[in-house]
Amino acid sequence: MMRDVLHLKELQSVESPVPVSRLGSVLTQSGRWRDQAVLVKTLVSDDPSDVARFRHEGAVAESLAHPRIVPLLAVTPRQLIFPFITGGSLREYLDGTQLDADQATAVTLGVLSGAAYLHRCGVVHQDLKPENVMLAGGEPTAAAVRIVDFGMSHARNLPLDIHSGTRMGTPHFMAPEQFQGVRGDPRSDLYSAGVLLFDALAGHPPYEDALGWLAGIRDNRAALPGPAALHPVMLAALARDPDERPGSAGAMIEAIQVAREALGLGRVTGLDG
Repeated sequence: MMRDVLHLKELQSVESPVPVSRLGSVLTQSGRWRDQAVLVKTLVSDDPSDVARFRHEGAVAESLAHPRIVPLLAVTPRQLIFPFITGGSLREYLDGTQLDADQATAVTLGVLSGAAYLHRCGVVHQDLKPENVMLAGGEPTAAAVRIVDFGMSHARNLPLDIHSGTRMGTPHFMAPEQFQGVRGDPRSDLYSAGVLLFDALAGHPPYEDALGWLAGIRDNRAALPGPAALHPVMLAALARDPDERPGSAGAMIEAIQVAREALGLGRVTGLDG
């Protein structure tokens, strides 16, 4: 479903801009635009490959409309304008702490709800990690989850996969097949969601030597965190072979919901996945 995204020809002026990050060819700033708090990504390169990646992210973001995904408000030839999510990222929330089983599973269910929608739309995020999960209002709940950053995503409906054959991703959260250059498999996002659950419970990802694990050289995973009822779904999601992982985001949601029931936490309701 396409939303009403503004397409503007001129570079938009942002009031009270505050630099957030500069990653490669993209400058990210917060500020105000048309009386709304926004986050603006600005392309600061003329390199054709950088332009292609930026347009790819905009095209994917524009095609999405789901409560767990930050919507695109407007696009110019060099800008992507999103609403600013007050509350910070899951990574910021986890700084120096861990979540309990109730919180960690709730946040993971929110991420999987968004992932289920993406996969129905033919999109694989390819970079699900705490830095790309915002928590609206700063609370670790499923309803607070907002997924951001589609710069590495694979979209089945776009004519060209600009990242085809690459190993782009974040090693600690990247699925082994993605490291081998395989893109567009929804089960890669389920691996990342499993790492996210592990990280939220333990305060660190499962493999200290992530590149060694991805290359098949190392298998020494840290001890599974959290209550034993969650271990089977974590082990399945972290399987090296995608065929051994849950078959879909919906299947992983159900496995976590069953584990929550076994722990006396009850099912998380209101999932739109």
